[in-house]
Amino acid sequence: MTNIFNKKEIPLVFAVDDNYAPFLCVALRSIIDNASVDYYYKVFVLNTGLCEENKKKIISIAEELSEDLSVEYVNVAGRMDELSDKTHLRDYYTNAIYYRIFIPSLFPQYDKILYIDCDVVFLEDVSKLYNEDLGDNIFAAVHEEAMSSYDVFGVYAEEFLDVPRMEYFNSGLLLINTKEYIKQEIEHKFIQLMLAHKFEVAPDQDYLNVVCKGKVKYLDVGWNKTPIPDKNFDDKEVKIIHYKLNFKPWHYDNVRYQDAFWKYAAKTPFYKDLLKMRNDYSQEQKDKDSKAFIDLLKMADKYTKGENNYKRLLGKKATV
Repeated sequence: MTNIFNKKEIPLVFAVDDNYAPFLCVALRSIIDNASVDYYYKVFVLNTGLCEENKKKIISIAEELSEDLSVEYVNVAGRMDELSDKTHLRDYYTNAIYYRIFIPSLFPQYDKILYIDCDVVFLEDVSKLYNEDLGDNIFAAVHEEAMSSYDVFGVYAEEFLDVPRMEYFNSGLLLINTKEYIKQEIEHKFIQLMLAHKFEVAPDQDYLNVVCKGKVKYLDVGWNKTPIPDKNFDDKEVKIIHYKLNFKPWHYDNVRYQDAFWKYAAKTPFYKDLLKMRNDYSQEQKDKDSKAFIDLLKMADKYTKGENNYKRLLGKKATV
C-alpha cells in the first residue's frame, strides 16, 4: 500500500494498555531514529481503552518527530469481550497478550503486517525486517532463547507441547502472512485449542507455537535478542532488543543492553517516570520477581509431568 507521500507503507502493530504506554513510546522513538526515509510507517495501537494523556504522549513521539510515521488507535474491547472468561493468565500478564491473534482479521488489506511487543528497542531499520520473504509460512519469527537457555523450558516445549525447543518461537515479534493466516483459520484454531487445553507457562505463545508448528520462517536471533548472556552470539548482530523475563532496565540496574533503552527513553515524555520506576523498585519486588521465575520453572516441570500432558493426550487420541 502507498500513502500521500507515494511511499511504500509498512504496517506495524503494538498491543498496549496504560501500564505499557511508556515502553511503547521508547520503542517508537527507537523506530523513528533508525527508520529509512524510503518508507511510510503506519502504526496501529491495539487497546481496550487508553487514557487521553497517554494517547497524547504517544502521538507526540510519533507524529511530531516524523512525517513518515502516523499512529492509529484500534479498540479491540469488543473482540476481547468474547474471550474474557476463556483466557489463561499468570503473574503480570494481562489480556493484552491475546490481542495479536486478531491482527489478520483486523487488517486484511495488508498482505503482511508486523506485530511487535512494546518492551523492545530497535537498533536497525524496521523495513529490513518487514521486507523478509515469508513464502507460504504463516509467520517469520525468532527462536525463544529461554527454551535453549533453561533446560526445564526446553523439555516443556518438547515433552508437553510437542514442539522442538529450537523451533519454539517468541511471539513478541511476528511478521505475519495475513492471507495465509486467514486461509488456514489460525484465529479459530487458536481459540479452539485454548478452550480444549489450558496452557499457562507462556499463554498466547504456547498456543501459537502448537497451532503454527511447521509453518514458521526462523529469523536471526539478532532480530529479537533477549539480554540473556550467550557466548555464541556476537553483540554486533543485535538489531532488536527485547527486555522480557526479568531483564527489565526500568526495574534493575546492570541489565545487558540497558544503555540502548535509556538512550531512547531519555527522548520521550516518560523519561522521568521510567527513572522513578527503576529507583522505586524495592528489594521486596525484586525478590518477588525471583520467586515468580522459580515458580514458572516449577510450573513448566509440573505441566510436563502432569496427567493432562498435551503431547501424551495427542498420542492417546491418535491411537484410538
